[in-house]
This record gives sequence, structure tokens and C-alpha cells, in this order.
Amino acid sequence: MHICKITDKNNSYASKRFRQEASSNKTNITFASRNNFIYDSAKRKLLLDKKIPLEKFDAVVLRCPEFSLMPANFIVDYCELKKIRLLNKEFYLRFQSVNKLRQQLLFQMFGISCLETIYDETASFAFLKTRLGLPFVAKLANGSWGKQVFKISSKKEFVRFIADRKIDKQFYLFQKFYVTDGDYRVFIVGKEVLGPVKRMAPKGEWRSNAKGSFHKRVGKKAQIIKLAEEVLKKTRLEFAGLDILIDEKGKARLIEMNTMAEFKVFEDVFPEISIAKKTIDWLRKQKAP
Repeated sequence: MHICKITDKNNSYASKRFRQEASSNKTNITFASRNNFIYDSAKRKLLLDKKIPLEKFDAVVLRCPEFSLMPANFIVDYCELKKIRLLNKEFYLRFQSVNKLRQQLLFQMFGISCLETIYDETASFAFLKTRLGLPFVAKLANGSWGKQVFKISSKKEFVRFIADRKIDKQFYLFQKFYVTDGDYRVFIVGKEVLGPVKRMAPKGEWRSNAKGSFHKRVGKKAQIIKLAEEVLKKTRLEFAGLDILIDEKGKARLIEMNTMAEFKVFEDVFPEISIAKKTIDWLRKQKAP
């Protein structure tokens, strides 16, 4: 089997693990950045390094940010046209890119428990305080690793947040702040739900996925696994990292999902589980459409 892994981070932890597991599983894997591709409309070919048609690969794994040079949806559509096996293709074809606001809408569409969210760029501090309580969370629609997420506890902080958005022109939303002692990361690979890992914020920090956060394995918490299995069934994802919290009433709520999630922390906590190996094994079992 020959897999093409499209990524802008050839030396990331995930890339190294895919390389290791491919070698041990007698699987060939080629790493490519999207700017290594050209498209020739006369030949109707998407070529890697100007010579290798993407359809020469048995499967494609897309792991690169939206701001890379070639739009991800072009690759998704090409894989559909040429009937190339693409991890998560069914999900990508339906939803293309999914920012944090659109995720909340999709969760409601699927009937999945999620966070109380408001998008209103004219909303006043008084309105948000009444609807969400204090503190509440202000979040940019695009971001990762706990960045671009702010806890708003006063009108002064709110005014500063809005002023910064007028400068950077970033799209944002507001969410209820849920008081917890941490949240949980689980992985979907194929038809499996793996984990969970509990994530806890370091001293002086409220974000559980910020730098310096603590992680530990926990038992198969029923409400976490049940929600993750519901996400798997309703979205038909093949690979994703899910972030889940348990609210003050004991209800599990999906914070967000990441179809290109990193998994170093997960494998540190669960060293007996190889996310890369499970992903490769899943692709080997599947046949191109």
C-alpha cells in the first residue's frame, strides 16, 4: 500500500509516527506539501513534483492548515473526481472547512450536545452578561492549542476584545463559561473511540489545553464515551480528536472536533495505543470507492 500524506509539517510528531508505523507495517508513505502539486487541466491531472498523479496512491491523508497555498477543498474534490481513497472524504465533501462557529451549528444539526453559543457582532456586554453570565468566553472562529480564546470577566475586558477585533478583522463568537476541573480528549479512528485523556489547566490558567497543562488517563467515563460514539455514528468521521467537557449537571458537551488533531499527548498517556498505526490499518482495510 502506498499512502500520500499531505502536510506542511514533515517533522511534526504525527508525521514521525506515521513514518515509523508505515515502515514497520510494510507500507510506503510519501510526504508532500500542497505547494508541491500542480494541476494541468489539459491532462486533468493533479501532479506531485510535476510527475506523479495523485491517483497513483492507494490512499491520501490530508493534514495541513487552511491557509496553505492550495485550498484543501480542491484536493478533496479531486479525490472524489478520481475516486481516490481519502481519509474523512465523506465528511470533507459535505462540509469542506469547518470553523468553531460552524461546528456548533453542525452539532445542533446532528442533535449532539454542545456549548451554549452566541454569534452577534453587535452584542453589548450587558446582553452577553445576561444571556451567558459572568465570566463568559470570547473565541476567534479559527485557532488552535487554546490560542485566540479569552475569558471575559468585565466590561473593560470586553471592550478591549472588541477593539482588537476591529484591528485584526477576525471572526469571533461568544460561549458560556462552564466551571469544570478539566476536560477530556478522545480520538475517533475508523470505528473506534479511544481514550479518554483528562486535561487539566496549570496553576494560574483556566484553559486546559494551554501550554503546561496536565494530562492523565481516566476510566471509560460513560457519558464521555457515549457522546463520542454518537459523534462517530452521526458524522461518519474516520479520524478526529474530540474535546468534551462535563457540565455542572453531569452532562457531556462537545467543545469542538479536529479532523487533523495532533496526538502526542494522547500517546504519552496511552503509550500502548498507536494512533498512526490504527489509522494506517484502517486505510489498509478499506477499498477505494
